[in-house]
Amino acid sequence: MLDIAISIGSDDKGISLVETNHGVHLKAPTWPQDSESRLVAFNPTSKICEVIWPEHLAVDIGHALRMLRLGSGLKHKKPDWYQRLAQYAEGAS
Repeated sequence: MLDIAISIGSDDKGISLVETNHGVHLKAPTWPQDSESRLVAFNPTSKICEVIWPEHLAVDIGHALRMLRLGSGLKHKKPDWYQRLAQYAEGAS
C-alpha cells in the first residue's frame, strides 16, 4: 500500500517512527533525517515501511505502461519494477 507519512520520532535503536496519512504507525529504517513527509510503501499487516522516492515510482509506472503498450506480457519471472508496483497496490481498493 502507498501512503504519505510524517516522522513522529525514533525508537530506542534510532529507527525512525512514522505515522501515515491514515493514522498507521510504522518503523521506517530508510527514513531520510532531513524530511518531514515522504511517500511510503508497506504491507497493511506489517509494522515496517519503505520510503518511496517519487522519481523511482514514476520510472516504475513508465516501465509498466511501456510493457502494456508493447503487449509483451510477463511470461517469465516478474521484473523488480513489477514487484514494487504490486507492493504499492497491495491493500488498495
